[in-house]
Amino acid sequence: MSEFKPHQLAALERRVDAAPKVRGQVRYIRDLKIPGMWLGKTIRSPYAHAHILGIQLDRKFDWKQVVVVTAKDIPVNQVAMLENDMPFLAEKTVKYRGEAVVLLAAENQDLLNEAARHVRIDYKPLPAIFDVFASQVSFTKIFGDNNLFKEIAISRGNVEKARQNSDLTIEIETKTGFQEHLYLEPQGVIAIPEGDQVTIQGSLQCPYYVKRAIDNMFAGEKRITVIQAPTGGAFGGKEDYPSLLAGHAALLAVKAGRPLGMFYDREEDVQVTTKRHPSYHQDIAYVNKDGRIIGVELTIFLDGGAYCTLSPVVLARSALTALGCYHVPNVRILAKAVATHTVPSGAFRGFGGPQAIFAIEMLIEKIAYTLNLPPDQVRKRNLIRKGQRTATGQLLKYSVSARDTFQDVLRRSGYKKKFRTYQNHNADILKYLRKGSVSSLKAGEKLKGIGISVSQHGAGFTGTGENKINGKIRVEILPDGRVKIFSAATEMGQGEETAIRTIMAKALGIGREAVILSDINTDVVPDSGPTVASRTTMIVGSLLIEAAKEIVKKVKIDLSTKRKLSFTYRNGFFHNSSEKHAFQDAAKLSAGWSVEKQYRHPPIIQFDDILWTGDAYPVFSWAAAVAEIEVDPITFDVRVSRYTTSHDIGKAINPDQAVAQIQGGSLQGIGYALYEKIRLEEGHFDITGFTDYIIPTATEMPEFEVSLIENPYPYGPFGAKGLGELPLVGAAPAVVSALWMIFQEEFNEIPVLPEFLAKIFERKTGKNVSD
Repeated sequence: MSEFKPHQLAALERRVDAAPKVRGQVRYIRDLKIPGMWLGKTIRSPYAHAHILGIQLDRKFDWKQVVVVTAKDIPVNQVAMLENDMPFLAEKTVKYRGEAVVLLAAENQDLLNEAARHVRIDYKPLPAIFDVFASQVSFTKIFGDNNLFKEIAISRGNVEKARQNSDLTIEIETKTGFQEHLYLEPQGVIAIPEGDQVTIQGSLQCPYYVKRAIDNMFAGEKRITVIQAPTGGAFGGKEDYPSLLAGHAALLAVKAGRPLGMFYDREEDVQVTTKRHPSYHQDIAYVNKDGRIIGVELTIFLDGGAYCTLSPVVLARSALTALGCYHVPNVRILAKAVATHTVPSGAFRGFGGPQAIFAIEMLIEKIAYTLNLPPDQVRKRNLIRKGQRTATGQLLKYSVSARDTFQDVLRRSGYKKKFRTYQNHNADILKYLRKGSVSSLKAGEKLKGIGISVSQHGAGFTGTGENKINGKIRVEILPDGRVKIFSAATEMGQGEETAIRTIMAKALGIGREAVILSDINTDVVPDSGPTVASRTTMIVGSLLIEAAKEIVKKVKIDLSTKRKLSFTYRNGFFHNSSEKHAFQDAAKLSAGWSVEKQYRHPPIIQFDDILWTGDAYPVFSWAAAVAEIEVDPITFDVRVSRYTTSHDIGKAINPDQAVAQIQGGSLQGIGYALYEKIRLEEGHFDITGFTDYIIPTATEMPEFEVSLIENPYPYGPFGAKGLGELPLVGAAPAVVSALWMIFQEEFNEIPVLPEFLAKIFERKTGKNVSD
């Protein structure tokens, strides 16, 4: 196990896509100028739940210059996903505010807007459900007969015996809200019809998801090609939603007989696209007086919104992450994804993990607070280690670093010393606050806190998911001796192109410039599986390693045949006692040859999808974080001043890029903790974009100290595991842990806004903060 030091960054290679993006040379989907392209628009429901009584087109308007699509025009009106319950267009009933009912296409935006004013849809409003608890007992059915998209039960050991043998029962309820992706580039898709062919170009994560959805929509009567355009951010928001948007664009394009662009502005994007699932946790711990947890009962509710989308798999990861980094011998987990009349929830970086880790970490804080023990001590006492089993009974055999990352971050942050120092610093300020003597405070004086969290993220798809996906890649030798990778793994700002080219270059011992990537086009690249779940580096990377071995073998055979000599391969060269040939020169002999590889889990990985037992993930990535915060005692504004974090991601393929991912993900988690509030008003989100949805900016960026602990995974490329989602997962609980430390008060909901802290002050002192 090795540790990467930040001062080593200077010698590392840059991202391969950095220069054209910095220079503004990349052409995104809105930059494409396609002759004859019309624009599309969506007419949406103003109600969260209603019957559609009729659609009226104003006869006084000239509809010859506009194309109209309704549900009756769709061959198969269902978006192919997990449950196929969501229609492309509502036909009889709308289930959320903003659901699409009518599509329009016209030559320009002005005509499109004018046409929209001449469409009237009559509705009969119906009772709407916005609460997951009310939904489960309601006579109003949104999905199935119980409004549950998925229910998961995991059990291990004897919880009843743990309760009887424990010294104390500690309970906490936690709640997390919606979170908006707020990627830089809003959703956008272009559909181009040519006879029986429809080509989709778009800002998207998963081209084969879109291809399958559009194939299904046209009942197999069209040939569908999907091309990924350069994508300006996604965070999961362009995993499932582009299937719906591409369907809208394709329907209008086919009916209009011309190219059609659907481009959301920022307000439409944040109002109708998927969000992170809100969560409600009811957790019980059975503990001994020394802080040892001997049993837990964890109950999880995720708000899935009006349609299933990806809720079952988000719920699965949340349930499988619910114990966090802790070893508890007796476990009972019940998890439910519940339907409500809100915009469907979907994929978001962390995929159910941030909600679960926040809940378990707040339970740990409650245990420490109740037993008057240091929070780090309770964590250390319960951390899982190699050779122990998870809630599903998975034996952790390799690359287990919960304790290593924890000890590393404690040491580097000076957590224990600062905890005592900040307590002493806060004593007088809190005394003045309790007395209401705000005028006694020194100018600019701040409360200081320090918090800690531990987190993990299962790398790759849950359970047997990877074996069902059967992800493939192909590598071809070009005439000039370079190699070309054909993969559906997409670049969306996370550095996938850099990682993939780096892995292949290192595997072959050649320069990265001798490795190129194919454009993402479903007619050309095989289905490598979706670019999600922190899986690309580990899964696609492992296939590239295997492909590289076969390429070397093939080139060696062809070179030996021509030269009538035997060769060995080392560091990019074929050698023998008399000759030396660079890979690229020798590879010209094998031009046109290609190799395809398909991923399967190592046979030692076994999981039962029915009983929820076995190896939930092939391996886990681990992290620990310490957040130092300052709280203004007048305004109750919270600022994270310093953030120290340690990550075990196996081998870091590009350490510079990994550190940047950790900083960005951590900042996104800080926003989740302190800023990013979405209120729901009768099914309507109260945000319109960057102006009223607050995210951290450069001014909120803390001082970061990042450490990479390399504990290799034997089945990953050079030992690599997953990274992309982990940094976000543990950030919010570290920040909120610091608030527990300052106020000695239970914090069980995020985001924690200044007005919430003000209410705590008012409750403790009986004084109004405005006095």
